[in-house]
Parts: sequence; C-alpha cells; structure tokens
Amino acid sequence: MSSFETDACYAMRMEATPVRARLRTSGQTGRWTATRSDRIIERYERVPVVVRRPDPTAPAVARALLDLIATVVPDLVAEHVGSSAVPGLAGKGTIDLLLPTPAERIPTVTEDLLAIGFQRQSIPQAFPPSRPMLQGVLRHRNRPYRVHLHIVPASSGEVTELRGFRDALRADERLRREYEALKRDIVARGLTDSVDFTEAKRPFIIAALRRLGLRTPNSDE
Repeated sequence: MSSFETDACYAMRMEATPVRARLRTSGQTGRWTATRSDRIIERYERVPVVVRRPDPTAPAVARALLDLIATVVPDLVAEHVGSSAVPGLAGKGTIDLLLPTPAERIPTVTEDLLAIGFQRQSIPQAFPPSRPMLQGVLRHRNRPYRVHLHIVPASSGEVTELRGFRDALRADERLRREYEALKRDIVARGLTDSVDFTEAKRPFIIAALRRLGLRTPNSDE
C-alpha cells in the first residue's frame, strides 16, 4: 500500500468515525450539534497568505470533512475543489469544499453546519447569505487545516466552473505550473491579504474558464 493510501485509510479510521460519535441530535430541532467542549470544527482566524508546497495529506483531510458534512446533510453531496484537490499543485494549504444546495434550502443547511462548528465570514467582502462561504479549522494528527466550505446554489453556473477549473488543473500540467507561478508572484508582490490575493488571481481564472468554454465573454464577472 502506498503512503498516500495508508494516510487516507488512517484518516477514515481515526477521524471519520469519531466525528459521528461526537455529534448528537437536538430533540427540539432534530439537527446535528456538537457541544462547545467537543467541537469538531475549531475557530478560524485570518492569516497572511503563504504559498505552501503540495500536501499529500490534503485529500484524506478533505475525505474526513466530506464524511462529516454527509452526516449532517446526507442527501447532499459535497466535493473537494481548489488547489488542495489537485495533486502536485502548491497553494495556500486551505481545504476548499463545494456543497451544491437547492437555493431554497441554503438558509437551513447553513444553520445545520454552523451548529457543528463552522463559522460565517466576518469581513466586509463576505459572500452573501444566498451563497455563503463557511470557514473553520479541522485538526488532523495535531495539525490544523483551514477549511472553506462554499455553499453554492445547485443551479448556479459557479458549480460547473469550480469543478471545471479543478479538473482542468488536474489534467493540464502547463496550466498547473502557470497557476502556481502566478500565486507565487502575487505573494512576492506583497498581496498577502486573502481578499487581495483572490482578486489578483481572478483574471487568470476567468481567462482559463473562457478557454475551457465554461464562461462566455458576456458572463457577469
């Protein structure tokens, strides 16, 4: 068994099972909750962006998070997106997750995930309540992993864009290298605030989406 497979198996045994054991349902609401002292998702703090080497453990950490989310909303399917979902690609080290959700259910789903420790953004540039991004930290082998959970309306073209850009990065080595070089250049220019960093990447991502046929020139940017 490879080291990656071993690590993935370890995460499934040691993290996914305790997650379920540490959740309980509220008799009044029927929702999954966790006590503050037993909180699975820890407090998220904003930090300057650093481009980190690829982390082979990231997929196993993402798997544990996907299992946790499935416990709370079993009829919805979350998935791993972003740079940490692309083997060999350097990035911030954040675990980005996509949760396509029927638009009318987003408020309830958001509350259910807040109940197990995820937190709302607390910055002026926060995503709107109709398309929230929740955040938190999951500790794996005593290492904290920062998590961004994107709850996106299932009918939104953004779902296809997030999946498509991830899949293109996985398939295209040249695109991976160009994207990684861009991220390192942005940080080298001193744009280490997460909002500034993200905005600086947008033109590259939009151009790639257009080449892939996932965004038209007339799309709202």
